[in-house]
Amino acid sequence: MKRLFTLLLITFVALSVVFAGGAQESKTTSQAKTEKVVTIAQTGNWDTFMPMNTTNQGSDNLIDLMFERLMVIKTDGTFDPRLASSWEANEASDVITYHLNPNAKWTDGTPVTAEDVVYSAQVASSAEFAYPRRIRMQYFKGTDDSGMELAPNSIEVIAVDDHTVQFNLKSPMDPTIIYALINRDFYIIPSHLLKDIPDDKLATDSFWQNPVSDGPCIFDSQIAGERVEFKANKDYYLGAPDFDRLVYRVVTAPNLLAGLMSGEIDVTSADSSIPLTDWDAAKSAKNIETMSLPSFGYQTMVVNTQHLPQEVRQAINIAVNRDTLVQSLLLGEGRPVIGPLVENHPYFNQAMLPIEYNPEKAAQIIKNSGFDTSKTLKMLVSTGNTIRQNSAVLIQQDLQKIGLKVEIQTLDFPTLLTNTRNGDFDFSFIGFQGSIDPTESVPNVTVGYLNNFSQLTDPTLGEIGMKSSLLANPAERHELMDQYQLLIKEQVPYVYLYSQNQLVAHTTRVSNIPTIPVDLNTNKCVWLWKVQD
Repeated sequence: MKRLFTLLLITFVALSVVFAGGAQESKTTSQAKTEKVVTIAQTGNWDTFMPMNTTNQGSDNLIDLMFERLMVIKTDGTFDPRLASSWEANEASDVITYHLNPNAKWTDGTPVTAEDVVYSAQVASSAEFAYPRRIRMQYFKGTDDSGMELAPNSIEVIAVDDHTVQFNLKSPMDPTIIYALINRDFYIIPSHLLKDIPDDKLATDSFWQNPVSDGPCIFDSQIAGERVEFKANKDYYLGAPDFDRLVYRVVTAPNLLAGLMSGEIDVTSADSSIPLTDWDAAKSAKNIETMSLPSFGYQTMVVNTQHLPQEVRQAINIAVNRDTLVQSLLLGEGRPVIGPLVENHPYFNQAMLPIEYNPEKAAQIIKNSGFDTSKTLKMLVSTGNTIRQNSAVLIQQDLQKIGLKVEIQTLDFPTLLTNTRNGDFDFSFIGFQGSIDPTESVPNVTVGYLNNFSQLTDPTLGEIGMKSSLLANPAERHELMDQYQLLIKEQVPYVYLYSQNQLVAHTTRVSNIPTIPVDLNTNKCVWLWKVQD
C-alpha cells in the first residue's frame, strides 16, 4: 500500500510539473473566471520578439500575433488581405504596389503608414543590421545579390502617399512569386518609435521587451522558456479577437494530447505536430477536433551522383516502396512524393505521375549496368528522428532486394550535413520545408552551391531553375518548371520519399480556425476564431 501511494504521488507531481506553471498558472486560472483565455501550445522555444532578428519558428509564431505582414499567404497559392487591403503589379511586372488598410493603428494609437513599410525595408537591407533573412531583399532595386543596400537607404521601396507603398524590382518577376517572397517573413515595425535608434543597436534595444505593435494581440508578460501572455487587441482593424487573453506555452510533444484532453491546452501550433503514436487517441477524443494538413515539406534520400551512375540511381528510384513508408511510418498521414514539388503545389507537373514502383525492373537495370554490387554503400541518417531512422531501415531492405549492400551510419545532424556536403556518403537523409515558391529547391541542385548535396556536376538543372526564377510570365515559368521536374526525375540527384502531414488539433471550445495552412504556419488568423465562454 505504501508503494502504491508513493507511485500515485509521483504521478501526481509529474503531471503538476507539466501543467502547473507555479504562481503564474494560478494567476491564469483566476483570470479565466472573469476573462476568456485561449492557450496555444508549441514544442519549440522562442529567442526574441524582434521580427528581423530570428530564424526561429517558435519566435515567428509569437511575432505574427504582434506584428503585421502585408498579406496572408496560403499554401493553395492564394492571398488574403492583412495590412494591405489590396495590391497590384504593373504591366511590366517590375513594380508591386500595396494599398494599406487606413484603419490600421499601432497600439499607442499612431496610424500605421507607408513610412513604416519603407523603414522596415530599409532596416531589412541595412548594412548595419544583420538580418538573417536578408536574401529576400535581393529582388529590389538598390540592393546587391545578398539583399544588402548599395548605399544607406538605397532600397527602392517608396511611400507614394500615407497608405500606398511601391516596391521596385530589379527585373520583371511573376507577381505571385514576389508576393510570397515579400510576405513570407517580412514584418512591419514602427518607424516613429525606432527610426532614431542606430541600426546596429536596434536588435538589442529594450523596445523589444515590451513592444508597441499593430497585430491582433498585445504583449503582456513572459516567463522565459515557458510561456508568453498576450492581451487581445480590441482595436485591431480586421476585427477584435473573440477572447480577452491568449497564452502561448512551450509543451513537449508527448504532453500535447494530455493537455488537450484536460483542457489545459486549447490549440496546438501547426509546427508542433501531435506524435503519430497519439494521433488515433486524439481523433477519437470527444472534446478534440483534429486536422491532418498537407504541407509543402518533403523528405529525401540524397544520392551521391559521383558514386552512383545515373542508370543505377534510376533503378534505386523505382525500387523504393514509398507507399510502405507512408502507411507504416506515417500511419497514412502523408503521401508519397516523386520530386521537390508536392502534388498540391500550384506548379506540380502531372507528368511526374504515376510514381513507379518496380523492384524486378530495378534489379534487372542494376544487373545490366555492370555496377559493382560487391561493395558496401554508406547510408547516413541523423539521430533524434525516429521516422527517418526507420525509413532508412526499410529502404536498406528495398535496396538489398535489387542486389545492393547498404550499411546504415547514424550521426548527429551537424555531422551528417558536413559529411554530405563533403561527399563522404552514398545515401543521406535530409528533409526540406518546401515553399509556395517553386524554385525553392534550385540551390539544392545547383553546381557550386553549399546545398548541392548530391555533388552534381551537370549545371543544367540549376540553370533551368535559375532562369525560371527570373521569369515574369506565369505560363513561361510553368513550362520551365515542368522541364525542371522531369529532368530531376531523369537524373535522380535525390530520391524523393514522402511529405508528412502536419497533425494539429484544437478543443471544441475553439472554432472557425482556418483549415488551409499558411506559409511557415505562422499566420493563424486568430481574429477569426470563435471561443466559447
